[in-house]
Amino acid sequence: MNYSETTSSDARRPISTAFVDVDETLVRDITFLSLFEFDARRREGRPACHSPAAEHETVQRFRSLRAAGLGRADSHRWLYRHWAGRDVADVRAVGREWFTDRSAAAGYFNEAVLRRLAEIADTGAHIVLVSGSFDAALAPIAEQIRAHAVLCTDLEIDRGRYTGSVTATMVGPDKAVAVRRYADEHGIDLRDCAAFGDHHSDISMFDLVGHPVVVGDADPALRGYPAERLAG
Repeated sequence: MNYSETTSSDARRPISTAFVDVDETLVRDITFLSLFEFDARRREGRPACHSPAAEHETVQRFRSLRAAGLGRADSHRWLYRHWAGRDVADVRAVGREWFTDRSAAAGYFNEAVLRRLAEIADTGAHIVLVSGSFDAALAPIAEQIRAHAVLCTDLEIDRGRYTGSVTATMVGPDKAVAVRRYADEHGIDLRDCAAFGDHHSDISMFDLVGHPVVVGDADPALRGYPAERLAG
């Protein structure tokens, strides 16, 4: 569905499933970078630091590559290769430590999004996270908000360790493909679904559903998009 074709009758349909972007939509964080930073400092015996001015050199390099024009999918692959050789169970355990640390900060979750999701969930709707982040960062968030599923970047694993390769990204059009596949597999009418996001790369996901929800107004490309609006 192109967004210009979204109708008022679609907007009145009850929501069966909410597909929710995570980074800077549900939480005020870029989770895969934040977890990498936390893990790097932990391995180096340094205290956690959430100041951008003191970011790990790998995270700084990632941001430089993005600023120089490297696309989202390629930059994600570049960052994720730094997990090569790490034990998956260990990284997932670190992910839970990281989430405990980060979520303790006031305002970590976007309260406006949480309230809207609670309203939707109270009607029996399912919550599905859709994110370019990976399972080690997303699993504790999904557990916290009782999400029913997570659609995310898939890292290759060999004998219990990350290889450094990405088998499937979850950025831009990837999200629409994953959402459509999930809907087909579960017999879901996308006209009865909501999609939450904060960036124009989420438009392909918005275009599929009857209830697009734009979070915040930081992206000027979304300011004319016809959708429900929530504070960022």
